[in-house]
Amino acid sequence: MTGPGRRRRVGSGAAVAAIAALLASCGGTPPSVRGNGSPTTSVNAQVGADHACVVPGSTRPALDWSALRNPILSDPNAGEKDQALVWAFGQWHMLFSYVTHDVPVAGAEHWNIATAASPDLVHWSPPVPWPAQSGVAGVASPDIVRAPSGAFVATYDSGPGETNGGQAKLYYRTSSDLVTWSAPSLLAPELHPQPGDRLIDPALAWTGHGLVLGYKYGPVSNADSQHFEVAWSPSGSLAGPWQVVGRPDIVVYGDTVENLEFVALGGRWWVVATSNRFDQPWIFQLVGDPSRPSAWRRWGHGRMLGIPSQGWDSGPGISSVGFEHANSVFLCDARGATGYYYATYAGSSELTHFGGWGHAEIGIARSTDLIHWQVPTPSG
Repeated sequence: MTGPGRRRRVGSGAAVAAIAALLASCGGTPPSVRGNGSPTTSVNAQVGADHACVVPGSTRPALDWSALRNPILSDPNAGEKDQALVWAFGQWHMLFSYVTHDVPVAGAEHWNIATAASPDLVHWSPPVPWPAQSGVAGVASPDIVRAPSGAFVATYDSGPGETNGGQAKLYYRTSSDLVTWSAPSLLAPELHPQPGDRLIDPALAWTGHGLVLGYKYGPVSNADSQHFEVAWSPSGSLAGPWQVVGRPDIVVYGDTVENLEFVALGGRWWVVATSNRFDQPWIFQLVGDPSRPSAWRRWGHGRMLGIPSQGWDSGPGISSVGFEHANSVFLCDARGATGYYYATYAGSSELTHFGGWGHAEIGIARSTDLIHWQVPTPSG
């Protein structure tokens, strides 16, 4: 969640020039990624239906690529980003951060989560913001998976912080229909319980051997200590008990990652994440046996997703400083229905509106191999 409390640090000199050239190329050889070993050839864990963005048993998703125009979702009075997308009940359902109160002062904007539905990704219902949540200054960065019970689970964070002066914490809500949601519940509150502990961008993975939780953790006061962390619920229950597994060995541009999504592809676990520096989309494959919690610290085969830039998500300067390109990617594997992966993402040609986070809009790209990406014609 590139929202409240998010720092912008890009480095200097030759390093910035080199990375800027890489970003402009959108898909060249990525910078080195620190990782341990190569992925194993076998998996001894449940991988699949709970993390499918096209819910098994649903009707075939409606999507006419030639009819799409980027951005596919925008609002003249709000920034929209950090989206998650599911096809179920004959519609596409999207949850996203919904930022209102366009003011030049960071922190004066209001962060919420909204939902919208579409039969075809072209025609959308009006955004429906969630009711105000007691005890938090706002909410942001939703992710959607299904529990083994079949219930949809939306995880998110109190991005602007708690009303008691504390930093962001993790929450979840459940739904049977992606329309009506349960009351909010704290997620894994025992992991880092101090008010000053900041946790954002939660993502879940039911593995058949417990429940894995990924998130970004670290105090705002010390930006260099923020990192991707993994925890485990051996019972497989959202209620835990939870225990910290540790920090995954992912380093991109000398920094951590955020805005996480665990996905199951080809019988393996992957994580889609945004680089904390430059806000670029990356994907990494889990190394080892996912039934062992310690394996969730080891990731390999990392690469940047080379999503082409368009006018609405590019601008002068460098991504994350002057504009946002392909930020907060959410990957949807719809190959079984349409033959394609789809990546929805947020972009903005400036970073002045809405407290400096930009008037974000949501676009889409498609790929058959996660390497070569195509975007629809931009609107206008």
